[in-house]
Amino acid sequence: MDNETKVWSIITVVALAALLILLGQEYGLFESDDSEPVETILLASTADNPDALSNECVDHSNLGRHDHSNLAIYINGEQREIPSNLGINTEICNTEGASMHTVHTHDGTGKLHIETAASVDVPIGVFFDIWGVHFNETGIFDYRVSNTHELIMTVDGVSNYEFDDYLLVDGKEIAIIFQARN
Repeated sequence: MDNETKVWSIITVVALAALLILLGQEYGLFESDDSEPVETILLASTADNPDALSNECVDHSNLGRHDHSNLAIYINGEQREIPSNLGINTEICNTEGASMHTVHTHDGTGKLHIETAASVDVPIGVFFDIWGVHFNETGIFDYRVSNTHELIMTVDGVSNYEFDDYLLVDGKEIAIIFQARN
């Protein structure tokens, strides 16, 4: 079996596993306890409950989906830079050709590239799993919602309360804001 065939075999197995997990979650086949943070095996992650799509590796050929969204993160009024080349050539995705995670960046502008082998929905939580940082309704990075601070997420300027479950949509402007409560 040549290398290209091996890579496509691995991608196919990962995609099928992701589909089975997603279907299992949808139909209640798996029970989860979200009360305890779950450390991921990705990039020494502190993200909670990693999505199987976090481990899928792709290249720019034979894609079922190739979209873009823009993400901006503000912590106490200061915009945080989103690293360039995040999700490219990682410990998991480092083979020639298939060197990109399903959600990745090429530059520091916050433009998210959503690329999957199959045409599937991808929650924004996948990006944070790949990044290896915490993001859900309880907070972002090491910042947590409290009596004094809140977490706000908007999509195209409209409040959105799906947080890490928000399904990425082409062309959307996403803002995540951690700030003192008014």
